[in-house]
Amino acid sequence: MNIEEYISSGILELYGAGALTASEKAEVEQLGEQHPEIKAELNLIRHTLDQYAALHAVEPPPALKEKVLRAVFQPETNHRSENQTAPANAETNPRVIPIGRVANQTAASTAFKWLVAASLTLLVMSNALSYYFYRNWQESDQNLQLALSSQQEFAQNFRRVQQKLSANQKALALLNDSNTLRVELKGVEKSPDSRVTLYWHRLTKDVYVNVDNLPAPPTGKQYQLWALVDGKPVDAGIVKSTDITADLHHMKDVQQAQAFAITLEPQGGSINPTLTEMYVMGKI
Repeated sequence: MNIEEYISSGILELYGAGALTASEKAEVEQLGEQHPEIKAELNLIRHTLDQYAALHAVEPPPALKEKVLRAVFQPETNHRSENQTAPANAETNPRVIPIGRVANQTAASTAFKWLVAASLTLLVMSNALSYYFYRNWQESDQNLQLALSSQQEFAQNFRRVQQKLSANQKALALLNDSNTLRVELKGVEKSPDSRVTLYWHRLTKDVYVNVDNLPAPPTGKQYQLWALVDGKPVDAGIVKSTDITADLHHMKDVQQAQAFAITLEPQGGSINPTLTEMYVMGKI
């Protein structure tokens, strides 16, 4: 048995409103004894209905009862004729009350009590149904918010994939362009097994770096590309990805260069290269 679905079905609210049959009521009470979640929900519904009834309780005006009695029990003509022929002492002696009048008053009182009870029952049922539909509305609203959140997350991921695909298509077109120069950056004494392939487009000046083999940078460090122009190093960008071998890295544009090199620098890069931390270098 799914407890959550049973609680959300609305049967507990109808139980609180007294709208169930005897067998249905017995079933709810039995399940309430077996499952603490159902019993707690029943207690909450009873408490809510009691609070609502106390909050909206209105004392009926004294004239209401008299109006109801007059509308339900109007004296008939034959009653008036019987009263006219009744013994004189029944009219003049206040201690003698005609049996017909007593019966009318008893029936009127019973009818009034029935009307009040029916009104209260309708009020409780209305409140229970309102509470039930309010809870369902809350659950629907929460499900809608989750759906909207999932949709927004999907849209963001889709845009990221589109952007990455567009960048990869641009890079692929550049790699296959005859104006793209391919430069092999080979490992130096510090790391002889390191190897990086650099692609430089002579016209657009775009630079891409593909890391074939470099040690994973330690925490707080990043690899930085340098273009050697007339013997002076010029910053060509940071290799930002954590998994440096996973992506083709788009670096800064380089107008001209005679060689390229990569060094290991503090997070965010350096103004000048740390020559003792050079890993690869290649001439054009």
